[in-house]
Amino acid sequence: MSKSNNRSIIQSTLQKDYKDIEFISLMKDVITESIESNKFYGDMVKESGFNVDDLNNINDLELIPYIPTTYYKESANNFRKLLKIPEEKLQHWNCSSTTTGDPSLVGVNEKDMNFLYEMSRKSFLDFIPRDWDNTKVFLFSPDTTMLTRFCFRYTKVRPIKAYSSNFYAVSEEMLKLKVKYLFTFSISKTLKSIIKTHKIVGGFFIKQTEFIEDIEKNLKKPEEERFNIGIGGSNALIKSTMNLMKLEKVSFNLGDNVDVVLGGGGWDGHKGQMKIDPIDKVEFVSQISELFGTTGKRVIDLYGFTENPILFGSHWSDKHEDFVFHCPHYSRIIIREILSREPLKKEGDRGFLEVLTPFGSTASVRHAVTVDDYVELVSKHKCPECGFEGDTFKVLGRLEDKDGLGCSSIIQWV
Repeated sequence: MSKSNNRSIIQSTLQKDYKDIEFISLMKDVITESIESNKFYGDMVKESGFNVDDLNNINDLELIPYIPTTYYKESANNFRKLLKIPEEKLQHWNCSSTTTGDPSLVGVNEKDMNFLYEMSRKSFLDFIPRDWDNTKVFLFSPDTTMLTRFCFRYTKVRPIKAYSSNFYAVSEEMLKLKVKYLFTFSISKTLKSIIKTHKIVGGFFIKQTEFIEDIEKNLKKPEEERFNIGIGGSNALIKSTMNLMKLEKVSFNLGDNVDVVLGGGGWDGHKGQMKIDPIDKVEFVSQISELFGTTGKRVIDLYGFTENPILFGSHWSDKHEDFVFHCPHYSRIIIREILSREPLKKEGDRGFLEVLTPFGSTASVRHAVTVDDYVELVSKHKCPECGFEGDTFKVLGRLEDKDGLGCSSIIQWV
């Protein structure tokens, strides 16, 4: 099947409204296939006493044996055991960003990557209803090649690709390469840094002045010739630039002609090897509104993690003083109590997150994955603010634990 035909089928898949009965049927299929093609998961299922025939209604999803994200860590040495296809048939390994030097590694093939591309594209269009042909995006991030090269520092597994770089690649294609990466390095600065500190860190810098000048030039054009502005990437680097703007008394009045798209977390001050003070979300969104002359409605956050095929879009909520994430109809979520791991179902309940989907996991077992993020259930079935059909939640922090989830878990940055 050609790549274009495959993408067309995926687009149709993503457009469907999967009712509970059909979703359960699809989950039965992917679980059966995973048991048959992966001994590691098959043994897990057998040990748990779970039977696929136990799935009869939506509440039975909580019975499915799930994979904690810690199982994909390179140090756990299970990432190859979770493959459903021979390693030589992989397209590459998706690699997570890491604060510990121990990345998660998830094997993917072309089908998985096509699903990731089309799902990401749909999320962008759903949550950023913008004329993309007349938009230029400024990304406070290394480019896709540099992101992947950073992964080389943490693992010798090959072929490898930075998970976050996949989403930037989607942006590049959608925007016909109208993307400017603002995180870069200077050879001269790198040499000076090596001489002074024996490290290359000082060679990296953010093109903050260039970013400000580009916006100023755009605003000087006749209104009909101006492009819309997208701002994305690291919230820490965006905050650093806003601090500079405030210091130099620079501000703009962009109104609805700007979108700020965040993603990748880092609110606790830790992202990859970067460590800063925690970022207050309310203050951050308020500063964006003030300095760019817009509103919180133009700021969204995207949530996902390497081990799971799904990307969650959100909108800012003044009521909750946080981003409210929507669970798409091709996925389901379960929030589990930290100690008992029992499902929580009342609005306001807090626990750790499990994501379930029958899609996007052709190469590795990841149809039911738990992550060490501490979340709160905002609503069941429908968003009270925008009317979206589906569960909504907000991400409160991280659970710090040697094994990912357990009695010694510590909640960070709530």
